Amino acid sequence: MPINAGPEFVSAEKKYLEAQTLDQKIVALEEMIRTSPRHKGSENLLAGLRLRLKKFLEKKEKGKKVGKSSKKGIKKEGYQCVLVGLTNSGKSFLLAKLTNAKPRIDLHQFTTLIPEIGIMNYDGVRAQIVDIPSIGSANFDIGIVNTADCLLIVLETLNDLEKITPHLSRSYGKQIIIINKSDLLSQEEMRKLQEKIKSKKINGILISCETGYNIRELKEKIFRGMNVIRIYTKEPGKIKSNIPIVLPTGSTIKDVAEAILKGFSQKVKETRITGPSSKFSNQKVGLSHILKDLDIVEFHTK
Repeated sequence: MPINAGPEFVSAEKKYLEAQTLDQKIVALEEMIRTSPRHKGSENLLAGLRLRLKKFLEKKEKGKKVGKSSKKGIKKEGYQCVLVGLTNSGKSFLLAKLTNAKPRIDLHQFTTLIPEIGIMNYDGVRAQIVDIPSIGSANFDIGIVNTADCLLIVLETLNDLEKITPHLSRSYGKQIIIINKSDLLSQEEMRKLQEKIKSKKINGILISCETGYNIRELKEKIFRGMNVIRIYTKEPGKIKSNIPIVLPTGSTIKDVAEAILKGFSQKVKETRITGPSSKFSNQKVGLSHILKDLDIVEFHTK
């Protein structure tokens, strides 16, 4: 340890000693170099750290060339959202709020070293949420950013968007701008920020992971971007099911029947619906009727 080392360097050194993977060692070494004291007595230490980092980076590059990867493989399951942001923006905290995941949450920079995955369940609709290492980290994975269905861009201030946008040039997913830590703003600051988002026509939302402010609304926004509808079924004389059938927007009665069982639509004698797409409760409709979110469908079979 160098003379007069600060707490940030000590913390980074601890991470390095505890690191189990090459990527973790690289991130910890980069942090040690950034936080090392700058004086004559630390010159040899810095030179040694930089040489070690160079060797690790060469080793990592060599691994890529022979087809090996130190990144955690991510299997895409259904609709995939990726949390993108700068370090300490609160991505890991947000992952914990949106899903069943329990990621490490730390005030230190570049805490997320490998992708963390959770499943968001919003009223029966599931979405995969992936928290990847922050922009600027050696482990930042542009590949998943480019292929995700939705990018959840987490910011502390709207100005941070300028630093993130250049990394999204090849992505095709929908984008939701999330300004975190709104609990640190005054009511007037929040009002002005919301007006700015509206005037610039940004698909954005203010949240607070600390207080839970607008977390439910964010889930709703993610769901609306998925272009799916929730259809509930019921048997004659009984109450509707609690678990919806999730289908693409624009689906028909026939699609619901086939989702229940292949060939089931041929056995349907009569269908009645109640909900947003019906003119009145228990309206009789045909198999080609186009449904809307939260419709209730009752099938009568032959």
